[in-house]
Amino acid sequence: MENLNKLLEYQKVDIELRKVLDEIERSDDSKKLEQAKTEFNNAKATVTETEKAAENIISFYNSALSFMEECDKRTNELADKMEKTEDIEAQRELAAQIEKIRDKLSELERKLSERSERADKAIAAYRDGQERGKKMRAVYNNVKERLDKFKKEKEPKIAELMKKLDALKPDIPADVFEVYKALTAERKYPAFVAAIDAGDKKHYRCFCGITLSQKAQSELLDKGQCRCENCRRLIYK
Repeated sequence: MENLNKLLEYQKVDIELRKVLDEIERSDDSKKLEQAKTEFNNAKATVTETEKAAENIISFYNSALSFMEECDKRTNELADKMEKTEDIEAQRELAAQIEKIRDKLSELERKLSERSERADKAIAAYRDGQERGKKMRAVYNNVKERLDKFKKEKEPKIAELMKKLDALKPDIPADVFEVYKALTAERKYPAFVAAIDAGDKKHYRCFCGITLSQKAQSELLDKGQCRCENCRRLIYK
């Protein structure tokens, strides 16, 4: 393979860079930051849900108030008619209509009682969500401050390694580099590996432990390189 040494040097530097970045990504503060972010978002979702629930409850109360006013108006109208008529059947019919209105108001009262319980729960959930949100925001800010400080300490090393990578990249064939980037994007480090002699100088294994097929081994011996049929790493000899 052309420029093999440059490629392996690039890979060595890239792995070193990956270790530094992993040190940041896998630090306790990175985990705590993600946890705080998740809990804050959950608290925010709770607040949003309870605000919507409150809007629905208020809307129901407003509708109930309008209905009660209409029922009161209708009941007074029916009561006036009852006073003005001496027809017993008419009075009975008017009384039955008033009783139906009372039944509807009783049902509405029951629903209002249920909404009152929901409102109490919504208020409690809202306050809890607000309190949790404030706590998580404080935790998030404190952890982020520590993590940013840790990242800043690593910046010179990261910049140094990236500069080395930029200097090495032009010496690596574009098609080979594309293979390398595709493999490392899958977190396959190292991506380019030396063939491992199985012990008889005729058979070889990959870094992943799989013995190469006859076809892959022939390609390795003929071209000095091949792809592992299991992990797809590029193997060189």
